[in-house]
Amino acid sequence: MSYRPDESDALIYAEGAWLQGAIVTGVLYGVVIVLAAMCWRSLWPRAQSRSTNYKMNRFLLCYVAFLFVIGTIYVAFNSQITQMGFIDNRLYPNGPSAYEEATSSPPLNTAFVLSDWCADLLMIWRCTVVYRDTRFYHIIVGLGSLLFLGTIVTGTLWLVIVSTPAQSTSGWMSVGLLFPYLCFSLAINIFFSLLTVIRLLYHRHRISRVLGSGHGAFYASFAAIIIESAAIYSICSLLYLIPYILNISISYAFMQLLGEVQVVAPLLIIYRIAEGKGWKNYSTTLNNNSIPLQRPSDLPKPASPAAPLNVEISFHPEITSDQSIRSPKSPYPMESTLKYENETGALGRAV
Repeated sequence: MSYRPDESDALIYAEGAWLQGAIVTGVLYGVVIVLAAMCWRSLWPRAQSRSTNYKMNRFLLCYVAFLFVIGTIYVAFNSQITQMGFIDNRLYPNGPSAYEEATSSPPLNTAFVLSDWCADLLMIWRCTVVYRDTRFYHIIVGLGSLLFLGTIVTGTLWLVIVSTPAQSTSGWMSVGLLFPYLCFSLAINIFFSLLTVIRLLYHRHRISRVLGSGHGAFYASFAAIIIESAAIYSICSLLYLIPYILNISISYAFMQLLGEVQVVAPLLIIYRIAEGKGWKNYSTTLNNNSIPLQRPSDLPKPASPAAPLNVEISFHPEITSDQSIRSPKSPYPMESTLKYENETGALGRAV
Protein backbone atom coordinates (compact mmCIF):
# COMPACT_ATOMS: atom_id res chain seq x y z
CA MET A 1 0.00 0.00 0.00
CA SER A 2 1.42 3.35 -1.06
CA TYR A 3 0.68 6.64 0.62
CA ARG A 4 2.09 8.66 -2.26
CA PRO A 5 -0.35 11.35 -3.42
CA ASP A 6 -1.88 11.04 -6.83
CA GLU A 7 0.17 13.84 -8.30
CA SER A 8 2.75 14.09 -11.04
CA ASP A 9 6.44 13.76 -10.29
CA ALA A 10 7.08 17.33 -11.43
CA LEU A 11 4.50 18.69 -9.00
CA ILE A 12 5.87 16.67 -6.08
CA TYR A 13 9.39 17.81 -6.97
CA ALA A 14 8.27 21.46 -7.00
CA GLU A 15 6.59 21.09 -3.61
CA GLY A 16 9.73 19.46 -2.23
CA ALA A 17 11.82 22.36 -3.53
CA TRP A 18 9.58 24.88 -1.74
CA LEU A 19 9.69 22.94 1.54
CA GLN A 20 13.41 22.19 1.51
CA GLY A 21 14.19 25.79 0.64
CA ALA A 22 12.22 26.95 3.66
CA ILE A 23 14.10 24.53 5.93
CA VAL A 24 17.55 25.56 4.73
CA THR A 25 16.51 29.22 4.98
CA GLY A 26 15.89 28.65 8.69
CA VAL A 27 19.39 27.19 9.01
CA LEU A 28 20.89 30.24 7.29
CA TYR A 29 19.01 32.47 9.71
CA GLY A 30 20.93 30.77 12.52
CA VAL A 31 24.13 31.77 10.71
CA VAL A 32 22.79 35.33 10.53
CA ILE A 33 22.22 35.38 14.30
CA VAL A 34 25.77 34.19 15.02
CA LEU A 35 27.41 36.60 12.58
CA ALA A 36 25.35 39.55 13.82
CA ALA A 37 26.35 38.79 17.42
CA MET A 38 30.02 38.52 16.44
CA CYS A 39 29.87 41.82 14.56
CA TRP A 40 28.19 43.57 17.48
CA ARG A 41 30.79 42.25 19.89
CA SER A 42 33.61 43.55 17.72
CA LEU A 43 32.06 46.89 16.75
CA TRP A 44 30.44 47.96 20.03
CA PRO A 45 33.66 48.85 21.95
CA ARG A 46 35.03 50.78 18.98
CA ALA A 47 31.76 52.59 18.40
CA GLN A 48 31.69 53.73 22.06
CA SER A 49 35.25 55.03 22.04
CA ARG A 50 36.55 58.15 20.32
CA SER A 51 39.23 56.30 18.45
CA THR A 52 39.96 56.57 14.76
CA ASN A 53 37.03 55.76 12.45
CA TYR A 54 34.57 55.56 15.32
CA LYS A 55 31.91 57.14 13.09
CA MET A 56 32.39 54.39 10.53
CA ASN A 57 32.13 51.80 13.30
CA ARG A 58 28.85 53.33 14.46
CA PHE A 59 27.52 53.27 10.92
CA LEU A 60 28.51 49.63 10.50
CA LEU A 61 26.88 48.82 13.83
CA CYS A 62 23.59 50.32 12.63
CA TYR A 63 24.02 48.55 9.30
CA VAL A 64 24.40 45.20 11.06
CA ALA A 65 21.31 45.85 13.17
CA PHE A 66 19.32 46.76 10.06
CA LEU A 67 20.45 43.61 8.26
CA PHE A 68 19.52 41.50 11.26
CA VAL A 69 16.01 42.99 11.36
CA ILE A 70 15.57 42.39 7.63
CA GLY A 71 16.76 38.79 7.94
CA THR A 72 14.39 38.18 10.84
CA ILE A 73 11.41 39.59 8.95
CA TYR A 74 12.28 37.55 5.88
CA VAL A 75 12.57 34.19 7.66
CA ALA A 76 9.43 34.85 9.73
CA PHE A 77 7.15 35.62 6.78
CA ASN A 78 8.77 32.93 4.64
CA SER A 79 7.89 30.41 7.34
CA GLN A 80 4.37 31.80 7.45
CA ILE A 81 3.91 31.41 3.69
CA THR A 82 5.23 27.84 3.90
CA GLN A 83 2.77 27.00 6.67
CA MET A 84 -0.14 28.53 4.74
CA GLY A 85 0.74 26.58 1.62
CA PHE A 86 1.42 23.16 3.16
CA ILE A 87 -1.01 23.20 6.09
CA ASP A 88 -3.67 25.90 6.02
CA ASN A 89 -4.37 25.67 2.27
CA ARG A 90 -3.26 22.15 1.47
CA LEU A 91 -6.30 21.59 -0.76
CA TYR A 92 -5.44 24.51 -3.02
CA PRO A 93 -5.71 23.58 -6.73
CA ASN A 94 -2.46 21.99 -7.92
CA GLY A 95 -1.13 21.82 -4.39
CA PRO A 96 1.11 23.95 -2.16
CA SER A 97 3.49 24.77 -4.98
CA ALA A 98 0.76 26.54 -6.95
CA TYR A 99 -0.34 28.35 -3.81
CA GLU A 100 3.19 29.62 -3.15
CA GLU A 101 3.52 30.88 -6.70
CA ALA A 102 0.15 32.65 -6.60
CA THR A 103 0.47 34.13 -3.10
CA SER A 104 2.40 37.31 -2.48
CA SER A 105 3.53 38.56 0.91
CA PRO A 106 4.37 42.31 0.95
CA PRO A 107 6.61 42.10 4.06
CA LEU A 108 8.47 39.13 2.58
CA ASN A 109 8.99 40.85 -0.77
CA THR A 110 10.04 44.10 0.89
CA ALA A 111 12.61 42.33 3.07
CA PHE A 112 13.96 40.51 0.01
CA VAL A 113 14.39 43.71 -2.01
CA LEU A 114 15.90 45.71 0.87
CA SER A 115 18.44 43.02 1.69
CA ASP A 116 19.37 42.86 -1.99
CA TRP A 117 19.92 46.62 -2.13
CA CYS A 118 22.03 46.55 1.03
CA ALA A 119 24.18 43.72 -0.29
CA ASP A 120 24.68 45.38 -3.68
CA LEU A 121 25.57 48.71 -2.11
CA LEU A 122 28.12 47.13 0.20
CA MET A 123 29.71 45.25 -2.69
CA ILE A 124 30.06 48.45 -4.71
CA TRP A 125 31.57 50.24 -1.71
CA ARG A 126 34.11 47.49 -1.06
CA CYS A 127 35.13 47.47 -4.70
CA THR A 128 35.68 51.24 -4.65
CA VAL A 129 37.81 50.86 -1.52
CA VAL A 130 39.96 48.25 -3.24
CA TYR A 131 40.42 50.47 -6.34
CA ARG A 132 40.65 53.80 -4.52
CA ASP A 133 44.25 54.55 -5.49
CA THR A 134 43.98 53.40 -9.10
CA ARG A 135 43.04 55.15 -12.32
CA PHE A 136 39.93 52.97 -12.58
CA TYR A 137 38.38 54.38 -9.42
CA HIS A 138 36.06 56.95 -11.06
CA ILE A 139 35.00 54.48 -13.75
CA ILE A 140 34.03 51.91 -11.13
CA VAL A 141 32.13 54.50 -9.10
CA GLY A 142 30.20 55.71 -12.15
CA LEU A 143 29.38 52.25 -13.44
CA GLY A 144 28.39 51.04 -9.99
CA SER A 145 26.09 54.02 -9.51
CA LEU A 146 24.33 53.35 -12.82
CA LEU A 147 23.85 49.66 -12.10
CA PHE A 148 22.60 50.33 -8.60
CA LEU A 149 20.17 52.95 -9.89
CA GLY A 150 18.81 50.40 -12.36
CA THR A 151 18.39 47.91 -9.53
CA ILE A 152 16.44 50.45 -7.47
CA VAL A 153 14.10 51.29 -10.35
CA THR A 154 13.32 47.73 -11.42
CA GLY A 155 13.14 46.46 -7.83
CA THR A 156 10.72 49.20 -6.83
CA LEU A 157 8.46 48.56 -9.82
CA TRP A 158 8.44 44.82 -9.19
CA LEU A 159 7.78 45.36 -5.49
CA VAL A 160 4.81 47.66 -6.17
CA ILE A 161 3.25 45.29 -8.69
CA VAL A 162 3.56 42.05 -6.71
CA SER A 163 2.36 43.80 -3.54
CA THR A 164 -0.88 44.95 -5.20
CA PRO A 165 -3.63 42.39 -4.46
CA ALA A 166 -5.30 42.88 -7.86
CA GLN A 167 -2.07 42.27 -9.77
CA SER A 168 -0.07 39.97 -7.53
CA THR A 169 -1.44 36.86 -9.27
CA SER A 170 -0.56 38.14 -12.77
CA GLY A 171 2.49 36.02 -13.31
CA TRP A 172 3.50 37.55 -16.61
CA MET A 173 3.56 41.06 -15.12
CA SER A 174 5.61 40.13 -12.08
CA VAL A 175 8.00 37.95 -14.08
CA GLY A 176 8.35 40.64 -16.73
CA LEU A 177 9.78 43.00 -14.14
CA LEU A 178 11.41 40.39 -11.92
CA PHE A 179 13.72 39.19 -14.69
CA PRO A 180 15.25 42.65 -15.43
CA TYR A 181 15.55 43.28 -11.71
CA LEU A 182 17.40 40.00 -11.18
CA CYS A 183 19.60 40.71 -14.20
CA PHE A 184 20.67 44.08 -12.79
CA SER A 185 21.35 42.53 -9.40
CA LEU A 186 23.27 39.62 -10.89
CA ALA A 187 25.30 41.98 -13.08
CA ILE A 188 26.36 43.90 -9.97
CA ASN A 189 27.24 40.68 -8.14
CA ILE A 190 29.33 39.09 -10.85
CA PHE A 191 30.96 42.24 -12.21
CA PHE A 192 32.10 43.68 -8.89
CA SER A 193 33.02 40.26 -7.52
CA LEU A 194 35.35 39.69 -10.46
CA LEU A 195 36.84 43.17 -10.13
CA THR A 196 37.52 42.60 -6.43
CA VAL A 197 39.08 39.19 -7.05
CA ILE A 198 41.33 40.57 -9.79
CA ARG A 199 42.50 43.40 -7.55
CA LEU A 200 43.21 41.09 -4.60
CA LEU A 201 45.17 38.68 -6.78
CA TYR A 202 47.18 41.54 -8.25
CA HIS A 203 47.93 42.86 -4.77
CA ARG A 204 49.06 39.44 -3.67
CA HIS A 205 51.33 39.06 -6.71
CA ARG A 206 52.89 42.49 -6.10
CA ILE A 207 53.60 41.86 -2.43
CA SER A 208 54.98 38.40 -3.14
CA ARG A 209 57.26 39.80 -5.84
CA VAL A 210 58.64 42.47 -3.50
CA LEU A 211 58.73 40.75 -0.13
CA GLY A 212 58.76 37.12 -1.12
CA SER A 213 56.20 34.37 -1.34
CA GLY A 214 53.82 34.04 1.55
CA HIS A 215 53.70 37.73 2.50
CA GLY A 216 50.73 38.53 0.24
CA ALA A 217 48.39 35.94 1.66
CA PHE A 218 46.94 38.28 4.30
CA TYR A 219 44.70 40.20 1.90
CA ALA A 220 44.53 37.60 -0.86
CA SER A 221 44.09 34.26 0.83
CA PHE A 222 41.32 31.99 -0.40
CA ALA A 223 39.06 32.98 2.50
CA ALA A 224 39.77 36.67 1.95
CA ILE A 225 38.90 36.43 -1.74
CA ILE A 226 35.65 34.56 -1.06
CA ILE A 227 34.56 36.99 1.67
CA GLU A 228 35.71 40.29 0.20
CA SER A 229 34.21 39.54 -3.21
CA ALA A 230 30.92 38.24 -1.72
CA ALA A 231 31.32 35.16 -3.90
CA ILE A 232 28.68 33.32 -1.85
CA TYR A 233 26.12 35.91 -2.91
CA SER A 234 27.12 35.73 -6.57
CA ILE A 235 27.08 31.93 -6.68
CA CYS A 236 23.67 31.73 -5.04
CA SER A 237 22.33 34.34 -7.48
CA LEU A 238 23.50 32.23 -10.41
CA LEU A 239 22.02 29.08 -8.88
CA TYR A 240 18.69 30.88 -8.69
CA LEU A 241 18.64 32.83 -11.95
CA ILE A 242 19.72 30.03 -14.31
CA PRO A 243 17.02 27.54 -13.20
CA TYR A 244 14.56 30.43 -13.08
CA ILE A 245 15.20 31.21 -16.76
CA LEU A 246 15.00 27.51 -17.68
CA ASN A 247 11.78 27.13 -15.66
CA ILE A 248 13.22 24.44 -13.38
CA SER A 249 11.52 23.93 -10.04
CA ILE A 250 14.77 23.90 -8.06
CA SER A 251 14.82 27.67 -8.47
CA TYR A 252 12.10 27.87 -5.79
CA ALA A 253 14.57 26.60 -3.20
CA PHE A 254 17.41 28.91 -4.22
CA MET A 255 15.07 31.91 -4.31
CA GLN A 256 14.32 31.41 -0.62
CA LEU A 257 17.99 30.87 0.17
CA LEU A 258 18.94 34.04 -1.67
CA GLY A 259 16.95 36.15 0.77
CA GLU A 260 19.20 35.07 3.66
CA VAL A 261 22.43 34.82 1.65
CA GLN A 262 21.99 38.52 0.85
CA VAL A 263 22.32 39.09 4.60
CA VAL A 264 25.08 36.56 5.31
CA ALA A 265 27.52 37.88 2.68
CA PRO A 266 27.57 41.51 3.96
CA LEU A 267 27.86 40.33 7.57
CA LEU A 268 30.95 38.28 6.68
CA ILE A 269 32.55 41.35 5.10
CA ILE A 270 31.67 43.57 8.06
CA TYR A 271 33.02 41.07 10.56
CA ARG A 272 36.29 40.91 8.63
CA ILE A 273 36.46 44.71 8.73
CA ALA A 274 35.64 44.79 12.45
CA GLU A 275 38.43 42.33 13.18
CA GLY A 276 40.93 44.51 11.32
CA LYS A 277 41.48 42.00 8.50
CA GLY A 278 39.52 43.78 5.79
CA TRP A 279 41.02 45.84 3.01
CA LYS A 280 41.52 49.43 4.13
CA ASN A 281 42.33 52.62 2.29
CA TYR A 282 46.00 52.31 3.18
CA SER A 283 46.26 48.74 1.97
CA THR A 284 47.33 49.96 -1.46
CA THR A 285 50.56 51.46 -0.15
CA LEU A 286 52.52 49.39 -2.59
CA ASN A 287 51.13 51.44 -5.45
CA ASN A 288 52.48 54.73 -4.11
CA ASN A 289 55.80 55.68 -5.69
CA SER A 290 56.67 57.83 -2.70
CA ILE A 291 57.53 54.77 -0.65
CA PRO A 292 60.51 52.93 -2.14
CA LEU A 293 60.44 49.20 -1.76
CA GLN A 294 63.33 46.80 -2.24
CA ARG A 295 63.62 43.12 -2.56
CA PRO A 296 65.04 41.24 0.42
CA SER A 297 68.08 40.32 -1.69
CA ASP A 298 68.77 44.01 -2.43
CA LEU A 299 68.74 45.08 1.20
CA PRO A 300 72.15 45.69 2.84
CA LYS A 301 73.44 42.76 4.80
CA PRO A 302 73.97 43.36 8.52
CA ALA A 303 77.56 43.54 9.78
CA SER A 304 79.02 40.38 11.16
CA PRO A 305 78.73 40.24 14.93
CA ALA A 306 81.85 40.82 17.05
CA ALA A 307 83.67 38.00 18.72
CA PRO A 308 81.91 36.85 21.87
CA LEU A 309 83.26 38.19 25.15
CA ASN A 310 84.22 35.48 27.61
CA VAL A 311 84.04 36.52 31.23
CA GLU A 312 85.43 34.23 33.94
CA ILE A 313 84.10 34.72 37.43
CA SER A 314 85.55 32.93 40.44
CA PHE A 315 84.31 32.95 43.99
CA HIS A 316 86.58 32.73 47.05
CA PRO A 317 85.43 32.03 50.56
CA GLU A 318 85.33 35.11 52.73
CA ILE A 319 86.62 34.92 56.26
CA THR A 320 84.90 37.25 58.65
CA SER A 321 84.41 37.60 62.34
CA ASP A 322 81.83 39.26 64.51
CA GLN A 323 84.19 42.17 65.22
CA SER A 324 84.30 43.16 61.54
CA ILE A 325 80.78 44.55 61.85
CA ARG A 326 82.10 47.53 63.82
CA SER A 327 83.86 48.99 60.77
CA PRO A 328 81.26 49.11 57.92
CA LYS A 329 83.17 51.75 55.89
CA SER A 330 85.97 49.45 54.90
CA PRO A 331 85.24 47.30 51.85
CA TYR A 332 87.60 44.62 53.15
CA PRO A 333 86.36 43.15 56.38
CA MET A 334 89.69 41.36 57.08
CA GLU A 335 91.65 44.62 57.06
CA SER A 336 89.07 46.22 59.37
CA THR A 337 89.48 43.39 61.81
CA LEU A 338 93.28 43.66 61.88
CA LYS A 339 93.10 47.42 62.28
CA TYR A 340 90.75 47.08 65.22
CA GLU A 341 92.95 44.48 66.87
CA ASN A 342 96.07 46.69 66.47
CA GLU A 343 94.27 49.66 67.96
CA THR A 344 93.07 47.59 70.86
CA GLY A 345 96.55 46.18 71.54
CA ALA A 346 98.16 49.64 71.43
CA LEU A 347 95.61 50.99 73.87
CA GLY A 348 96.30 48.14 76.27
CA ARG A 349 100.03 48.77 76.18
CA ALA A 350 99.48 52.46 76.79
CA VAL A 351 97.43 51.69 79.85
